[in-house]
Parts: sequence; C-alpha cells; structure tokens
Amino acid sequence: MIDVLLRLDDRRIVVAGAGGGGIGTAICAAIVRAGGRVVAIDNDAARLEDARALGDAVEACLADARDPSRVDRALGPEPIHGLVHVAGGLGLDEWERTETLSLEAFDAVLDRNLRAAFVTSQAVASRVISRGHGGAVVHLASIAALSALPFGAAYAVAKAGMLALMRTQAVEWGPHHIRVNAIAAGSVRTPKNAEYAPDDDGGDVAVPLRRRAEPDDIAGAALFLLSDLASFVTGHTLVVDGGASVRPSFLDEHGLPVYVQSRELRARLDP
Repeated sequence: MIDVLLRLDDRRIVVAGAGGGGIGTAICAAIVRAGGRVVAIDNDAARLEDARALGDAVEACLADARDPSRVDRALGPEPIHGLVHVAGGLGLDEWERTETLSLEAFDAVLDRNLRAAFVTSQAVASRVISRGHGGAVVHLASIAALSALPFGAAYAVAKAGMLALMRTQAVEWGPHHIRVNAIAAGSVRTPKNAEYAPDDDGGDVAVPLRRRAEPDDIAGAALFLLSDLASFVTGHTLVVDGGASVRPSFLDEHGLPVYVQSRELRARLDP
C-alpha cells in the first residue's frame, strides 16, 4: 500500500534547478523511479546534461527560472501536476558582511532565489488550477530561514521569504487541491559546493547524525511531499538537516555542555 501511495505514475513534475548532479538531479531521478515524468529546467546547458542522462522520462529544458516567458515555454501544453523548486543558491563571491553588502548583490541573491520560486510556482499553479486536477508544490528552502546565516544575510532573507510565500500559497491554493510545502535543508554535499565545503569539513561534529546530507536525502523528502503519502500535508516546512538545527550551540564535540567541567560527570556522560 505504501509503495502505491509513493508512486507518481502519469504525473508530470517540473524540477527547476535540475542540472549539475546535485539536489535537483537527485530529485529528478527519484521522480523517474516513482513512475513520474520530469520537466527538468536549468539555465546551464552543460549542467542540464545530468538530468537528460536519466532517460526518456525527462524533458530537459534550457530556461532561466526568473523569466516568466521562458518558464512558460518550458512547461509546454501538456498537463502539469507538480513542482519542486530547487534553483537558487549563494555564490562563493556573495558571502559578505551585512554592513558592507551592496544593494546590487542583495538584489541578485533575492532575484535568484525568491523571485525564481515565485515565477515557477505561479506558472505551475495557474496550469493546475485551470485543469482542476490538483497537484503539489515543494520549495527547497534552508535552515538559514529558521535561524541565521552570518555573512549570508541576503540568502537567509530570501529563504525566509520563500517560507512565507509557501504558507500563503498553501492557504490560497488549498481550495484548488494544491498542496504547498517546503524543505528546510541543512548542509548538503553537492558538486557545486565542493570548492568551499570539502569532505573533511567537520560536519560529523556539528550534525547529530554525524554526517552532512547527500542529495538523495533531500530527494527522499521531496518525493514524500509530492506523493499521496502526504495527501493532507500542506503549509509545512520539513526540516532535513540531520538534527543540526536542534543541536544547542553550547555543546562541545562530545555533545556535552562546554561549561560542564566536572571530570567525574564528563567521564560518565562522554559517549
């Protein structure tokens, strides 16, 4: 029964930010394995080849998710049943102190993350509403939207705005049987971030599950939210971060409060 509820047979799902072999590509693969068809959108032709390689169930479309006309053409005339919006991110050269962050850089990050999510979700929802068959939208946000991201203020703002957008869409589109949810992802190991987040980055200490996420970890959550297993889930932010966001900041590498100095107590509790 669970296998049936997870199936996406005969559903055409848009994945914005599908290329590059990271989260978007993993989500495309999960949808294909579940029997769905994918409209894979990316603004980089070379990166899009990773999605195209998944086979005939993937329609690879070169388009900028920030451009409504390009997105409209990519979606085509066939029915659309859902969306996973992955496109966005924060470039290595965009990390900056808030007091010196330029307005141009701030606007560019919001444009790439929040505007793009608005454009793609609006395009998908308008089609689903016109056909009346219902659907599901999943926004890929970040745990930065729930706490803070020092030196990444624009990104944190964009992802927090995405959660507000998601909740509002869930209320507005609920009567049309469109469920809208978000994934607040923690640190994920992808080809894109390998340059500044190598394998030995200490994630095993910061994350209670003792590892960083892999793209498939996020893809599994997206598949759940797209599927009928989540048929009564909407307006929800699913945190997928290995427990990082609930780990208190005052714990040391052993998981003990830094102010606990009793040798006897530390010896007894040290895992």
